[in-house]
Amino acid sequence: MFGNIFILFILVIYGFLANLLLSPRPGGDYGVGYSFVFMIYSAAFIISTGLLAWNMSLNHCFDWISGSFLKYRNWLVFLGWFSFVLASLWSLEYSDKKVDSVIPSFMNLFTWSRIYFWLPILILVPCVYFLNVQEKMVTPAIWPKIMLQTGFSFSLLISMVLFGVFIIFKVKGQVQHLAARVAQQSERVSNYNASYDYINNYNEATIDGLLKYVYPENEAKRRNAAISKIISFPNWENDLIRILTEENLEQIYVFNDDTYYVFAFLDEHKVEHPAHFIQPIIYSLNVMAKRIRESLSDPYNLELSRSDIELVCRVLEAQFKMAVKEFRPSMLKLKAILEIDPPERMNKQHIKSYRKRVKAYRMAVKNWLESNG
Repeated sequence: MFGNIFILFILVIYGFLANLLLSPRPGGDYGVGYSFVFMIYSAAFIISTGLLAWNMSLNHCFDWISGSFLKYRNWLVFLGWFSFVLASLWSLEYSDKKVDSVIPSFMNLFTWSRIYFWLPILILVPCVYFLNVQEKMVTPAIWPKIMLQTGFSFSLLISMVLFGVFIIFKVKGQVQHLAARVAQQSERVSNYNASYDYINNYNEATIDGLLKYVYPENEAKRRNAAISKIISFPNWENDLIRILTEENLEQIYVFNDDTYYVFAFLDEHKVEHPAHFIQPIIYSLNVMAKRIRESLSDPYNLELSRSDIELVCRVLEAQFKMAVKEFRPSMLKLKAILEIDPPERMNKQHIKSYRKRVKAYRMAVKNWLESNG
């Protein structure tokens, strides 16, 4: 009884599913509803066919299978159900399409022959027979066996092809991913070697071209090579001071300003004449304060990271302890600006990192002022 109910339900759901997939697909918001209905119909079809297979196995509808295969009956029933479901859904999906180039061309025969129509007949008609007629016969007829075996064979063939295509895609994707990683690594090594050669062969009049290699996140060997090259210049301190005191510094785009790299260099290497840097650093701190105020007040601005206050505080603490009084007014100004509660960033993916950076900068300035009160 339940088997017949399952078959009736399958026919209804399959009809709805066929009507949905064989109709033109809407776009826009209607496409979302279309996808949702497709998921519901597909789930109902998968579950109902699974229940039918389970019910038929429970009622010994497949006991006619030869003895050598009978012990694997449950696995064969599962394989048959899975293959039928996959083949049916694929046949509806490709009912009016030419199969992709990665799928063997003979699969077009199934789509052209309207397999979505005759495959369910090959499977469901024998199911009706085995559920209702077999019990009244000593030996089941041959035709339902042939129909079911034929339907199972076609379903299995389609499923094996689709599974093979999936494996090919998977392997091909892994190979492409590996090739991309190898190419990326090769490019990275090539760029690294090129930059290392650039540093070693650098012969410009100033150190400006070397400073970008001294930022903290740079690879240690390359960074140390850049620092060694910089201090080989006789006027490297004057070049650092020139960058810190650039005229109209606040008007230079923050990512074109090498001040960040100067502090990164000072964080790694001590200067020989620290007194010469006091006024240039004060000037730079005041420019930094203006930029931070602008960044905090503008919800679209994400330039705060370029004004690395934690880095600046480390440099002041390590190399310029003797100028605490001179730096204190600028640091108090920074403290007041950072205490302003900034509006939320409009770029949602940077909200947390921006808050975290503001908090870290506040703490760095607070700690510096407290330790140098």
